[in-house]
Order: sequence, then structure tokens, then C-alpha cells
Amino acid sequence: MSDTNAVVVVSDKQEFLSQISSKLVLLRNIDKVRTSTVEEARNMFCGFIPNVLILHCFENNPHILSLIKFIKNQEIYKHLSILLINENCSRETIIEAFDLGVEDILFAPVIDYELLIRVIWCLKRNETSINQETKSAFLAELGIMTSFDGVYSQKYCFEFLKNEIAQTRKYSQRACILLISLDKKSQDTNDSQDFIPIIRNSIRLNDSIVIKDENKFYVYLQKTKLNGAYSVFERINMNLGSFKGANAGVVEIQDQKFEDIIEALDAALNKANENTNSLIVASDFYEDDNKQQIQTDKIDKIQKQINEIAYADSAKPEQTKKLDTNSIKLFNQTYQRKIKVVVEPIFKKFESILRTKQQDFAINSYVGNKSVFSVSFGELSASFSLEYNGVDSVAICLVILDNEHKRLFETEKVDFTILDYRKVSLMLGELIDKFFVILKSKN
Repeated sequence: MSDTNAVVVVSDKQEFLSQISSKLVLLRNIDKVRTSTVEEARNMFCGFIPNVLILHCFENNPHILSLIKFIKNQEIYKHLSILLINENCSRETIIEAFDLGVEDILFAPVIDYELLIRVIWCLKRNETSINQETKSAFLAELGIMTSFDGVYSQKYCFEFLKNEIAQTRKYSQRACILLISLDKKSQDTNDSQDFIPIIRNSIRLNDSIVIKDENKFYVYLQKTKLNGAYSVFERINMNLGSFKGANAGVVEIQDQKFEDIIEALDAALNKANENTNSLIVASDFYEDDNKQQIQTDKIDKIQKQINEIAYADSAKPEQTKKLDTNSIKLFNQTYQRKIKVVVEPIFKKFESILRTKQQDFAINSYVGNKSVFSVSFGELSASFSLEYNGVDSVAICLVILDNEHKRLFETEKVDFTILDYRKVSLMLGELIDKFFVILKSKN
């Protein structure tokens, strides 16, 4: 931290101002402690930039939220850390304060050591934010980063990704890379430029955007599993609105070769661009020393071979048996990956959504060669199942039962390779929507 720092304490209670000021005396490296009422606070900030602002919010005082909004809208105070001290405020007020940009919160009555710890954290955050801006400005001057939006430039694209991957592996952390672009209906120069702030608003502060070319961007997601990458992708499409869409390939960083990661992401995005709002897991497209290469054209080739084997002359049983076994093994490996990165996170997502709606729902889910998701309320139940045939296809079954009478019964057999996150999510989402429509009509 700096040798000296300034802290401002704002409250409409004089007793509180005196109490907090006396506690801050125990803190080292504090040069100034200023106090103010809420009404006078805006005038105090004219020409004065503190390192930390402590705001005392008593019984949902709306002027405190207004002050936070005023400060956060001023460019000069963008690094100012705000510590909110809550006294008899509602949950809604606290959430709104965080949405406006408060860094931390304490609950009254304030304990001495806890106040000092939180203020120290805010001071460090303030200094880190200033240092980060300085480094970003330097990187922009060197051409490594763009100055206007903090995105890493195309020229240093692969150098940046290699460095991030090396750091992720060094500390045994999780990370994912998205290669994302607007879909064909949305792609033009203006849309691509507008796409960057939408991505930025959909990720965390420690995640990074890297320009691959004019229309494609890598998004490096720190400490993120595939499930988290799916959530980011959904958020990006939601922020784009209903008239635009994005497609992406994604890979979770493990021990793959860098060249394989890049090639796999390209292949996954090309596959995703056949649709809209499509996310394809790039691990289906790369190969390393321990894994077989699984590419879409190879899967198609194997599918053709299996079909030919089914109608082949039985004069060569040994050769047929060997090829069939290898092919089935390859399909099984691919399907198990599909279960892990597509079906399981979707089931968890909808289970979470349903539990927030009504606690009386009976929800069950299971994933495996036969994956089932079911929800019931009283005599009404809905179920969604995926049953793998052990080779190349999945039987999908959607059922709604009302007092043991079928209100919906749909079955479909599909090539499991087309089951991406969007398709499965849409099918299950539509089933649950129909379930709620019937449930509402019964009440």
C-alpha cells in the first residue's frame, strides 16, 4: 500500500462518525480521515480523491444509494473503493448497493479488527486498480492491448494465450477458452465492433478477450470449468438480444498441446456456425498422446463403416467383429463426454431453476446410458429421457402424465452427435413450459 492514504466516513449520525474515526486511528498508513454527513458528501469530493469511502446506511436511506451512483458515474473516482456499513437495511438495498459498485460490506455494530481488515482490503483494491490501469496503458502503448476497450490485440494473440495457459498449468487451476463469433445473420463490421462490449459485460474482471481476427475473439475464462463456460455463453447470447446470435467452440485447459487447442477451437467454431446460438466442445476435435482424435468427418466415416458391416457378407466374421468393436468403443467414449459436458450441466441448470419456483416439486435426475430428468407435482408429472443405443444414436422421449393419463408423449431417434447444449436445453425447457401450462390450467 501507499505510505499515506485518505479515508472518508459518511453518516448522518455524529456518534457513528466519531466511533469509526477513533477506530481508524489504529490503522497504519492513514494520513487523513475526513467525516461528512450524507447531504454534504458531494461537495466534499470536489477536488478531493480519497482512497476509501466508508458509507453508513441506516434503515434503507435512499440518499446513500444515490451518492454511490453519483460517485461511480464520475471518471475521476473509478478506482475509489466503497465500504458500506449496513444498519437495519433490507436485502434489496444491499443488493442494489453491490449492483451500483460497492466493494465490500460490514454489519453494525462494527467490530474494531473487522473494520480495520476490511479497510485494508479496500486500500489494496484501490492500489491494485490504479496499478492495473497503469500497466494497461503501457500495454496499449506497445500495441499489445487496445487502448479503447482493454482487449488484447491480434498481433499478440497467441503469445498471450500461451502465457495464460502456462500460468494456469503452473498453479494447477481450471480454465476454459472460448472461440466466439457472431452468427452469419449478425456479421458485419459494425456488429463485430459492438460485440466486444457485450462480451465484456458477460464475463468477470479477471477474464480476458483476445482478437483472433475481425469477426472472431478468444475469451480466456480463469478458474472456470465447462459448466461455467456454458453459463458465460448463455449470458452473451442473452445480452445480444433476440435478433442476434453468437456461436462458439470451447475447450477446458488440461494437458493438450497448444497447436491442438487452436486447431480444435477452429474446427468446433466452424461446426457451431452451421447453426445459431450453438456451442461445441472442442475436445471432440483434438488429439494428444493419450487420446484418439475424434473429428466430425471421422465419426461420419465410422458411421458408414458400421452400416456397411451390418449388411456385409458373414464370410469374414473375425474382421467384422474387430472393426465393429473399435468403432463402438470410439462412439462410447464420445457419448460419455457428451453426457459430462452437455446433459449433466443442463439437468443441474433446470433443477436449480425449478427449486427456486416452488419447493413442493419432486425433482429427480440421473445421467448415464439412459439419462432421465423428471419433475412432478401431485398427480402431474413430466419426464425427459435420453437412451443411448450403445453405438451411434439416442432415443429421446418426452412424457407428461396427468393422473396416469398421457397429456404428451413424443419419441424421436437421433444421431447423438447433433445433441449440443442448445438443442437439449431447448427440448427440456419446452417440456417444462408445457408442464407449467397444464399445472396452471388445473389450479
